[in-house]
Amino acid sequence: MFHRDYILRLIQEFAVFLARLTGLKDRNDPEVVFLELERSFRQFLGYDSPLLESLGPDGALSVLSAADGGNPDQLAMGAILFREKAENYRKYGDPGMAAKCEKLSARLSQAIDGRPLSPEIRKLLESTPSAEHS
Repeated sequence: MFHRDYILRLIQEFAVFLARLTGLKDRNDPEVVFLELERSFRQFLGYDSPLLESLGPDGALSVLSAADGGNPDQLAMGAILFREKAENYRKYGDPGMAAKCEKLSARLSQAIDGRPLSPEIRKLLESTPSAEHS
């Protein structure tokens, strides 16, 4: 029961973060957006994104799965965060880093592969950033 309550609270905080990120994007200040994204990796995944990026898709998945086999909600959060980061790299002119983050996002999404997700996280994972932010 405690674990489920914790996950629900984390998901609520994550949804609030994504809404705040949308507001920051509207201000068109890439530095602030990237700082918030970096903070969110530590908050929701427990790791800095540069570390996960340096490990590559399979290495990042291994690290995020080490403790509990990979909580699917947490893997989905990672996929969403890397998707957001890729979108920002693409928008601000770094296609190489955008592609790297897209691969990380795709690998984390693949690792979920039919495992049960919280409905709120599934909805966020299945939404497209361009539809949310255009």
